Amino acid sequence: MTFRQVRIALLLLLLVLVVHNVFSDARRIARWDVPLFVVIYPTNADGSAAAERYIERLDAADFQPIADYMATEARRYGLPLDRPIYVELADPIDEPPPQQPTAGNVLERMAWVARLRWWRLWFDEQDRDPDVLLIARYHDPARATRLPHSTGLERIRVASAHLFAGRAQRRQNHVVLVHELLHTVGASDLYDLGTGLPIFPSGYAEPNRAPLLPQVRAEIMAGRIPVAPNRAIQAPGLDRTLIGPTTAAELGWID
Repeated sequence: MTFRQVRIALLLLLLVLVVHNVFSDARRIARWDVPLFVVIYPTNADGSAAAERYIERLDAADFQPIADYMATEARRYGLPLDRPIYVELADPIDEPPPQQPTAGNVLERMAWVARLRWWRLWFDEQDRDPDVLLIARYHDPARATRLPHSTGLERIRVASAHLFAGRAQRRQNHVVLVHELLHTVGASDLYDLGTGLPIFPSGYAEPNRAPLLPQVRAEIMAGRIPVAPNRAIQAPGLDRTLIGPTTAAELGWID
């Protein structure tokens, strides 16, 4: 065989191994017969002193509400796991994965996904080997009132969440983290991408409520609470959200 043929054969073998690993991983997670290991890696997204101080004060207890929320919601659907996920806080990282292009075309997005997959393949800086890897990108709330779009990718099991580095926004940060976490295990957005409004009925926590508006909670994959026609507010914390039946079905919690 020529060098070129050997190189092509090795690349094809690598592709087969990657595809096999992806589908094996998907089947394992879809069964929900063992808890998922979720690791949160904080990073200073804007290089600010405020974000740095906030990250230094983080501890594992700050993220326990995420695991508690998932356990509570799983019980509502009869999932036979006391703890569907375990959450661990890792040390801060200085070189997070590449961010999603803000206005990229299809080819640019494909290139970004490829770079992210490559990063995920080789990233094991702290030897933790998580099922799901959450990048918590913290921003100084005094610098920005709006944050970049957060993302979560199922096939790679990586989520990138843009968060405010402030105690006042901690509960709201939990909503963003859970939303992106659920993307990595199969859940899709339940809001209109153009308006940001929850989609009726699947994006409503209580679609049979009478009167319908205002709602008092948000479906987690919609993220906002509809309070009036064409108006919704951000869910202030996980206690004002729930996992609806559409999301539960996508997760494999119900048929």
